[in-house]
Order: sequence, then structure tokens, then C-alpha cells
Amino acid sequence: MTKEKSGRQLLLSTMTVVAVAATCYPFSGLIGYRSVALILLLAVSVLAMRLGLPAVLSAALLSALIWDFFFIPPYFTFTIGSGEDVLLIVMYFIVASLNGVINYRMRQLEQVRREKTDREKSLNLYNTLFSSLSHDLRTPIAALLGAADILLENNEQLSETQRDELLQEISKGALRLNEQVDNLLNMSRIEAGGIQPKPAWCDVEELIYGTIKKIGADAENHRITVSIPKNIPLVQLDFGLTAQLLQNLLSNAVRHTPAGTEVRISAAIDVEEAGHFEANGSDTTMDLVKDAPQYRLRIEVSDNGEGFPEEEIERVFDKFYRPGNTRADGTGLGLFVVRGFTEAQGGEITLQNLPGKGARFVLELPTVVLNQTFAHD
Repeated sequence: MTKEKSGRQLLLSTMTVVAVAATCYPFSGLIGYRSVALILLLAVSVLAMRLGLPAVLSAALLSALIWDFFFIPPYFTFTIGSGEDVLLIVMYFIVASLNGVINYRMRQLEQVRREKTDREKSLNLYNTLFSSLSHDLRTPIAALLGAADILLENNEQLSETQRDELLQEISKGALRLNEQVDNLLNMSRIEAGGIQPKPAWCDVEELIYGTIKKIGADAENHRITVSIPKNIPLVQLDFGLTAQLLQNLLSNAVRHTPAGTEVRISAAIDVEEAGHFEANGSDTTMDLVKDAPQYRLRIEVSDNGEGFPEEEIERVFDKFYRPGNTRADGTGLGLFVVRGFTEAQGGEITLQNLPGKGARFVLELPTVVLNQTFAHD
């Protein structure tokens, strides 16, 4: 503890004891000086819960002296008239001091316990991260190295079709590796609070179809259907963050469902009862229109796969979490990044199992629309 902080605590303990004694003094004839001792002891106990040991011991000594001088007959002297009162003030000081020491030690033990818990959490996080990196990143790296070695050693013996397949395998492994590294970097950005959305006008169709194109290789054994209103307007959001979280949702859907599964993507604009914004002549500057509706972009990603274990749905957005019924590789960060990027934009992401079979993620982002001449659900 610094000298400045220790000085502030001593001043606080002194002022507290003096204030309590001054409050009790006019009523001492009614409540008796022994009751005043209990009130002073309570004040010292409260101080012991917050302040350091020197300040608490100082409060215990000062309260004992004030009690003796102002409340124990004969008044305004440190002389004590009876042996009973001598024993009482000695016991008061001992109890007040012990109370301060015990509370101080308890706070120290609690701090040690918290530090130990934090170390254990850090160690568990390190072990999880190390396991994730050593196991899950090894898969795309092995695919890259294996395909590259075959090309280098047997290039002349390979047919054009075989070379194309190996090149596709290298491309797929590189994309998978890049995605997992991006998720690790994004995890650090989210935890450091470094996500600063930069809203701009976006085309919802471009956002969705562009994301589907990025995961094309992973989705080759799935059927992806898209449902977007024809007259859906431009919306204002962070295109990069939204594209990344949507890519993670689609990747999660195609990797954790069997081949032949249908993945459905829909988008719509929901209307709320509040003010909305309109462009005032600039592409980025908006003016609030009062008593007009507000808007939310809703994107749903659903499938007809096996769904999620009901008892694990609340944990799917946790860091390094992977459902117990999946065998797919990955660092378990994709959905954690989805939640982080969604909340950074003031939105909400939810998951629910569909009746019968499958699961549905619902992404809702507050937004601004370029015009109001569109149909909505």
C-alpha cells in the first residue's frame, strides 16, 4: 500500500470514528455509555471490512480513547472511576483490534483465493488454446503439406485431373487455416475490447451471396437455399464484421451437419416502434426522424441436420466450446466470434433447435434503411 493511500485510509477512519461519536454524544444520557461502546464497535467493524490494518487499529485505539474521555464517568478525563469500567474499556480495545485483524486476514485470504482462481483460469485457457492449436491447426497444415509433397515429387506422373484435385485440396486447407487464424486474432480483439464498428451502406444480397461464395468448397456436399425479399433496401452496418460472423455461421452449419443437408438462409427487415434515420445528403451522415419506425436486419441460418444437444445450447457461444455430438475439426472459436461481432454492433444472436430436426441461428442487427418503400413481414 502506498503512503498516500495509507494516509487517506487513516483520515477516513479518524473522521468516521469522530462522526459516530459526535452523533452519539447528545443521546448518551438516554442510551448509556455501554450502548455507545457497541455503536463505536460496529463502526470499527465496518471500517475493518474496507480498510487496511493500520487504519483499523488506529480507529480501534481512537474510539477507545474517545469513549473513555467523553462517555465514561468521570467525563472529560482519562481517569476511570470503577474497576468494571477499566475491564470494559480494555476488553473493548482488544475486541475492536481483534475484529480488525481478523477482517484484514480474511480479505487477504480472499485475495489469495481470487489470484489462485485467476491463475488456474489462465492455465486452463493456455492449455485449451495449446491443445486447440496443436490438434486443430495440424489438420489443415497436414493437408497442405501432403498435397504439396505429392505435387513436388510426382508432378510428371499425375494427370491433369489429379493435379487439379491436389490444388483444390491446397486451396481448401489454406482457407481453413486462414479462417482458424482469423478466429484466434478476432478472439483477442473481442477480449481486448478493440472492436469498433464502422457502419456504411450495404447491399444485403451482396453480403449473403458473397459469403456463400467464400465457403464454396466446404459447402459442395450441401444444398444452400437463399430467401431474400426482392425489394429489400440498402442497410447501414459494418460490412466486414457482419460478413465474418455470417461466414462463421455458414461454416458451422456445413461442417457440423451430414452431407446432403440443406442449409437455408433468409433475410428480412423488421420494423420497431421508435424513431428511424434518414440520409441528409451524405452517404454516411444520418438525421433522426422522430415518431417513425426503427429497423432491424434479421438474418436466419437454419439446417435440417441433427441439431444441438438441448443441455448445451446455452454454451455454444462460449470460447473454445464444441458440441459433444460433433467430430468436425476447428478451434471452437467460430461462434464465440459471432457473438462478439454481433454484440459489438448492438445486435443479438440466438440459437434454437427446430421441431423435428435441425437448428436455427437468428441474427438481429439494429440498422438504418435507405428508404421505406419496401414490404416487410
